[in-house]
Amino acid sequence: MGYILIAFGLMIVVWGIIIVRKPSKTQKIEINSEQPVKEVTKSTVNEKIQKDDFDENKAKGDAFEKFVVKNFDQKYFTLQEWRSDKYVDGIYAVSNHFPDLEVIFDFKPKGVKEAFAIECKWRKNYFKNGIEWAQNYQIRNYKEYAEKLKIPVFVVIGVGGEPEKPKELFIVPLPKMKSNVITKSELANYRKDLTDSRFFWNYDENKLR
Repeated sequence: MGYILIAFGLMIVVWGIIIVRKPSKTQKIEINSEQPVKEVTKSTVNEKIQKDDFDENKAKGDAFEKFVVKNFDQKYFTLQEWRSDKYVDGIYAVSNHFPDLEVIFDFKPKGVKEAFAIECKWRKNYFKNGIEWAQNYQIRNYKEYAEKLKIPVFVVIGVGGEPEKPKELFIVPLPKMKSNVITKSELANYRKDLTDSRFFWNYDENKLR
């Protein structure tokens, strides 16, 4: 009988040690609650996707602008303005509303010095047999800009290939843009021959080609 009581006592002691050493569920919760948990919501994921898309599109837009700029002969053309789309917390320069480039053509032998502006757009593919090149409010801004400065504005559109080397190139005078979408058949009237990607200014007609 004595041995049974001793064995039973030892079992109680061992069980007590196990209970003391084993953390309770309450303790686990308290420990975990001390660790900061960053909640990932659908909105934060969407914000990141939108930022990544904006950064990628801006990089492609910048690359196409560089392509356009490099194809002006510095002997005759001066890049007067090259605007950026930088902003922070919704704050941006008023000039962001203006066309991307302002260029001056200076042909001293004829005493010709004229300015014009360019809005650059590159698209990987046609969408529904056309190109959406701007928002309606942007078109209004460009037209107001052209009217205020009394200079012609052209929309240079690259399609396909890469921004640095578009497969197709078009030069459309802003007044010919009837809406924020231009069809493939309409663009065909303003195609530039890419066997020579350099830009030229026809000062007799005030026309970029």
